[in-house]
Amino acid sequence: MDRRNFIARTSTAIGVSTFLPITGKKLFTNQKENEWESVRSEFLLTREGIQMAQFLLASHPKIVRQAIDLHRRKLDEDPSEYWHNAREENTQGVLTSAAKYLKCDPSELALTDSTTMGLAMVYSGLKLKKGDHILTSTHDHYSTEKSLEFAAKKNGAKITSINLYDNAATASVDEILSNLKSGIKDNTRIVAVTFVHSITGVKLPLAKMSAVIKAVNKTRNESDRIYFCVDCVHGFGVENITVEELGIDFLIAGTHKWLFGPRGTGIIWAKKDAWHMVDPIIPPFSIAYAMWMGTVPEGELSFFDRITPGGFHSFEHRWALKEAFDFHLELGKEKIQNRTYELNTLMKEGMLANNKIKLHTPKNTELSCGINAFEVKGMTPEEAILKLRKMDIYGSTTPYKIIYARLTPCILNTEAEVHECIKALEML
Repeated sequence: MDRRNFIARTSTAIGVSTFLPITGKKLFTNQKENEWESVRSEFLLTREGIQMAQFLLASHPKIVRQAIDLHRRKLDEDPSEYWHNAREENTQGVLTSAAKYLKCDPSELALTDSTTMGLAMVYSGLKLKKGDHILTSTHDHYSTEKSLEFAAKKNGAKITSINLYDNAATASVDEILSNLKSGIKDNTRIVAVTFVHSITGVKLPLAKMSAVIKAVNKTRNESDRIYFCVDCVHGFGVENITVEELGIDFLIAGTHKWLFGPRGTGIIWAKKDAWHMVDPIIPPFSIAYAMWMGTVPEGELSFFDRITPGGFHSFEHRWALKEAFDFHLELGKEKIQNRTYELNTLMKEGMLANNKIKLHTPKNTELSCGINAFEVKGMTPEEAILKLRKMDIYGSTTPYKIIYARLTPCILNTEAEVHECIKALEML
């Protein structure tokens, strides 16, 4: 498995055409693998190993690196002047591109530093009362579980965690919808779930789950309505979706994973008729500040102006988030989704063909996305990932009480790299 020589030969053979959205050059000009190699060339990722864990903390494409450097230089040259005079324009640029990506109104978006911060802000800010019920699942991440726990201690709400499926590999849409419906109680006010489970790789059918919740809401008064809150981080940047199609009320996602955005950035989207359900946790530095000072009259605030945390942030990263959204939009959301599906289906087929591998992720793309969770017979997940690393394949393990190994191809990978991972698993 002379991977380094293989990559070197491949790069020389196909040639590398550079994609620079900032200069207006077009991306896709040649054959499929050449096209995706030109995308890969925009990143400084080392060629010394096969990257199968980019969903943890992504590398930045050139256009994002350039934007970060530009904002950093201007902040270094005259921080006060640049912050005072450029922050509105830079912030609006981020919101406009994010809104175009999600097909929503920019006023419905707030900016955060991570998924965890976004979850904490939404769940801690929920206007719930003692006895209200929060329905969540056993498949959710620590950040969701603890954010809900902290919130319930303050407002007296009760939390129930249910299994949406018993066996991840054989999970079905009907099973998930049935368990969701059974878990809803008369006093349920919040359903809080995760779009793609990073422990099993299962992708929830959010639009169909939303339909179940909407059917329940039709039988209730508006004051008893259920709000659907989703940690979307491991579908965000992969799935060709809009918030309207998902039918949810709150979307929370870090943007430094599949979207390849600046590290330390994230967003919250909230449907307009759900804004009133969340109170701010951190004072915003927005028009709300001017209202407090008395320099502008009191008035209705957008979700951004109410919720986005104030204070001074790493603005060179926050403002460069615009370029991350633009990068994805120029590549094409559907093209990114299809390529991700293609590589991950290839990986799953290779795993399923190996009787020493137990794949926990469903094969079909209706219930899976870009995460493949598995075990290798005769070794722990940690041992499997360590052995793969010695073969220059960089995977990860699940940060949960139940630990699996994971290989997660994204658009920066090639079919040849996926085949090499499959061969490495055979060697294990």
